Amino acid sequence: MKNMTLVVCLLLLVTTLVWDVGCSQSPQPSAPTPSASGQTPAPVQAQKPGSKIPDKLQWDISLWGSPRALTYPIEDWAKDMKEATGGRWEIRLQYGEVLSPAKDAVDGLKAGLYAGVLTTAMYHPGKTPLLTVGENSFMGPSSLEQIGEWSLAFAKHPAIIKELDSWNAMILFPTPPGQSNYMGKKPFKKVEDLNGMRVRIDPTGGAPLEPFGAVITNIPAPEIYTALERGMLDGVFAIWTYYFGSFKINELSKYATLGVDIKVTPIYVLVSKTAWNSLPPEWQKLASDWAATKAMPKFRQYQDVDDAKWLPIYQNTLEITTLPVTERAKLLEKAKPAWENWVKGMEAKGLPGRDVLNFAIAKRDEIMAKK
Repeated sequence: MKNMTLVVCLLLLVTTLVWDVGCSQSPQPSAPTPSASGQTPAPVQAQKPGSKIPDKLQWDISLWGSPRALTYPIEDWAKDMKEATGGRWEIRLQYGEVLSPAKDAVDGLKAGLYAGVLTTAMYHPGKTPLLTVGENSFMGPSSLEQIGEWSLAFAKHPAIIKELDSWNAMILFPTPPGQSNYMGKKPFKKVEDLNGMRVRIDPTGGAPLEPFGAVITNIPAPEIYTALERGMLDGVFAIWTYYFGSFKINELSKYATLGVDIKVTPIYVLVSKTAWNSLPPEWQKLASDWAATKAMPKFRQYQDVDDAKWLPIYQNTLEITTLPVTERAKLLEKAKPAWENWVKGMEAKGLPGRDVLNFAIAKRDEIMAKK
């Protein structure tokens, strides 16, 4: 009887041990389930300790105008982020100022109306004054790649970072345009042609034109066509080549002048710091790595495509000339006094204009020296 009791106890003990071992083992992961299209969803990066990967996150980005060379890389970035996160991070590009007028872009960012904007300082005068240092005439480097690097470099000045902080904004990546040249109803072949000419350019970049009698008008890009059509403008200084075609300025123009290269217009994708800080570190790294390695090649790719598209059209419909070097030199003489006026204007507001200007010039020279 004792032997029978011992056997039963041993059987119960073995059964209990087997049960405990089976329950303590982790279940094996199942294979990814194919989507409706038959493709397996892209895996989300491994989650770091302490981070939280959202199941779904939507970002809205406010843009002006329509899809064009300037925005195609942003579309690529949005697509790549969605794919890299397995569809969890959806970035929606809202064109045509449907979320906010261009002049109120940073206001909406600060108010949390959207996660990001495409913007330039000239569109919201007085809101990011130090950032306009990049819009001074004859200051920026020449090539697209150099312009992109420079736009990001000078914006790292502590005073500019503080300025952007006040709008809850940070730069994700620059969207570098080319140098600005002329297109319009009236010819511009010598500086005397500027006398009485109503031209669209921001006051900072257009300062050297004013001593020769040009009347500067600064209006957002979507309004240029109407202003030119109604005779409120005679000509436009803007990014060559895509800008003129994108906003149909060439359709109302008779003349174009190259070789002016009067300025660059630093343009940026700004994102809300609140939205950025809410991203898991893995996604922040995805976006930062893309900006560092893919943004510039994308902009070069699309600009080359646009040049191939628009140049033949301009050549067939416009009288295109090159500004003589001697005439450009006359404009250059007025550039440095205009820089000094910019510094005085900043310092009158209690801002470190001199330091920011010197910083921007030093960064430009440093970048150009590498080539």
